[in-house]
Amino acid sequence: MLIQDKVIWDADIEKNLALMSTLGIDCVSMELPDGPRANPAMDLSTLDAATTFFKQAKSTVAAHGMDLRTVLATSGFAEIKRGIAGRDEKIAFLQTVIQAMGAADIPIMAYNFKLIVSKYLRSAPMPGRGNSTYISFDYEDYLKNPAPPIDPPISEAQMWDNITYLLKAVIPVAEQNGVRLALHPDDPPMPHGLPPLAGAAHIASSFGQYQKIFDLVPSRSNGMLFCQGCVTEMQGVDVYDAIRHMGSRDKIVMVHFRNVRGEFPKFQETFVDNGDVDMFKAMQAYRDIGFKGPFSLDHSPMFPGAQMANQAFVVGYMSALIQAVYR
Repeated sequence: MLIQDKVIWDADIEKNLALMSTLGIDCVSMELPDGPRANPAMDLSTLDAATTFFKQAKSTVAAHGMDLRTVLATSGFAEIKRGIAGRDEKIAFLQTVIQAMGAADIPIMAYNFKLIVSKYLRSAPMPGRGNSTYISFDYEDYLKNPAPPIDPPISEAQMWDNITYLLKAVIPVAEQNGVRLALHPDDPPMPHGLPPLAGAAHIASSFGQYQKIFDLVPSRSNGMLFCQGCVTEMQGVDVYDAIRHMGSRDKIVMVHFRNVRGEFPKFQETFVDNGDVDMFKAMQAYRDIGFKGPFSLDHSPMFPGAQMANQAFVVGYMSALIQAVYR
């Protein structure tokens, strides 16, 4: 059972990997820029350069006793999502990265298909435990101060056309190279029929939409990043049934193991131990469907020293749950 955390590939990489290894993290994910880069730190300008970089990165992580397991293509790529000029070049870049990942034995690419960054689709933070505050969403309050709309707006039909275009291009390459794509849910998950937030339609907000996405290009490489927080926020969804539903279909590629309180239209992102989800029961559900990770850290309440303190707390909490449930 694997615990995963995200690392930024910068000058502090060795220090950060040492800390993660000390905490007991098993594997790491790394951010991908939204286009080719040709620099000494991360040269992704050609297939040969990208393959060399990923193999070297894999070796660097392995030297700290961990595995580089996931590449995060979660920022940018608006050309693909909007279906505008430049998308073929960005898709070609993703195809190159996937080939290089396969050569370096990095099995997961996580991505999203939303045009607005989640931090802009929020209302005011709410007081949390102690002196913390929780990232929050209240639909009624949000509408009083909404995010600026994209121009021009993009319809649901256009979004479906654009994700179809992407998946038909990259899923065959992923299959050939032993890579699985993991689609993150919309955050917040918007019930069908409501006006899209900031003019950008939402097509990964329900399990009906996910099934449609899987059916566009049927493949084991076409999977889900099961964000437990976002799934819990979906109206009327039982998160434990959802784990069993997606897991029984072998569609859970990785998990964001986090907790929330409430569901759409009003929720807060809590500490891992004090939201609505019974995390022990959730871990049992993952065990029952044969999922072994990676379980990733994701989102943190805000408080002094939050990043390192919450990182240590969540890793310890997950490790204890894994030992209690799996072993």
